[in-house]
Amino acid sequence: MGRVNRLGLSWAGFLAVLGAGCSSDVPRAMHVAPMPTHEAPSGETPEDASMAPVAPPLPATYTRPALCDRDTRSDIVRDVFCAEQGQHIASLAQLETALGLPNPEVLGTVYGGAVALAHSTSLSGDIVSELNPRTIITTARLFVAFSRGVQQVEIAALDHAGESRFNFYLVEFRQACNLAAEGCKPGDLYTPRIESDWQSLTLEDDESLKNTPSDCRQCHQRGVDRPVLLMREFDGPWTHFFAPDQDDPAGFPEVTGSALTRDYLRAKGDETYANLSTAVMRSTVGFTLQNLVARPQPLLFDGSQIMNERWPWQEGSGYKAAPEKSPTWYAQYEAFKRGEQLPMPYFEPRVSDATKQAQLTAAYQRFRNGELDAEELPDFADIFPDDPQVRAEIGLQTEPGAKPADTLIQACATCHNDVLDQNISRARFNVALGRMSREKLDLAIARLEAPRDAAGAMPPPGRRQIADDDRTALVAYLRAQQRPADDDALLERAAKLGMSGTSKR
Repeated sequence: MGRVNRLGLSWAGFLAVLGAGCSSDVPRAMHVAPMPTHEAPSGETPEDASMAPVAPPLPATYTRPALCDRDTRSDIVRDVFCAEQGQHIASLAQLETALGLPNPEVLGTVYGGAVALAHSTSLSGDIVSELNPRTIITTARLFVAFSRGVQQVEIAALDHAGESRFNFYLVEFRQACNLAAEGCKPGDLYTPRIESDWQSLTLEDDESLKNTPSDCRQCHQRGVDRPVLLMREFDGPWTHFFAPDQDDPAGFPEVTGSALTRDYLRAKGDETYANLSTAVMRSTVGFTLQNLVARPQPLLFDGSQIMNERWPWQEGSGYKAAPEKSPTWYAQYEAFKRGEQLPMPYFEPRVSDATKQAQLTAAYQRFRNGELDAEELPDFADIFPDDPQVRAEIGLQTEPGAKPADTLIQACATCHNDVLDQNISRARFNVALGRMSREKLDLAIARLEAPRDAAGAMPPPGRRQIADDDRTALVAYLRAQQRPADDDALLERAAKLGMSGTSKR
């Protein structure tokens, strides 16, 4: 019997990936660099440009994006940013208003809706938790995703030409703290400060992002002609989404979406988040997005099956005292490690470490009560378990002690394969090492050995990271003149598959 039928309700939360990439096992750097430029200087390839110094931040004035003159696409985002008289946007609320999103208090009506996730495989997945959720505000033509902790807003807008084509954008902004010697601290990034007083703003689309770590297409256009909206968890029980906090099922032994909402409320109280009031945050449901994203989906997290395998129901005795291993989830995890498909969300609803979560909750309560200055807040990205195997399964790092060839697949095959665009400089490196010249291998080594917050470092911040010992082993592996034949066969297969496996239904 499925989870929804057994419990008599539909819990909120499915994983909609409005972004690409994996996660990081290190907290976001508190000294956030000025706004980088994705345009290559004259004579340089985009690959070379990723190692160049970043450009200074723009003043708080309107600058017409370069994308406005590149193609004929048209949507609400271009209507706003490509107009003759562009709007000055200095806050998240102003951005939402400019894009025509309704007043958050009427969300959930015919105008649209909002959802909140406590775990994500999106661009900002390494900072998303029940205390720092990923919010997605929608209408039928627009999706706007935001998480505190990273100075970005992700947008998908339906093209005016119709045909169900969505155009993907990334807004990047900077705050006053970016100009300070000490950079941005947790109090600047994980409190309401991040949502207003923006000093500069840039807009880029999927075309300008395609050769950067923020590439939308590596997930949204993998193996298809045009980008599509993704929902990893299309149907209930929507494991990782907030649900109305009064909807607890009786007797179920695991965390629910309602419990995730209460976790958030204990820390944030009546604070507005992403321009959403507490009342809205307490009433979000995953079903809001289910009706807006098309079937079939290329890859699905089967929350009901995973839940039933972890908590099998036994007539006469009920649920077991401890969960069992889910064969469904681990089969997909093993497929990811072989390079056959993208990684799935974690199998547990609450991904955080209980002790860390309690400490961060107490710290934020003190901040809200005026007992702790914003500058003294801890890093809310440091909420996940320390166990390296658990972190690997969550998506924060590669598996500890893995063979170098396996580490390479887990950390690099998502982007460096045969399936994605082969006409950009990113494609010069491929996990099929047998094709790589010594020069390209040496460049990969240099990027692996670069400081983790340096421009061009690999893996990029926010993506699945490699522990120091495994990084050292991988560098030695890349330096070697020969590799086992089995490794070359494994890497060649992973490159050709390009994690493009599907589970359509």
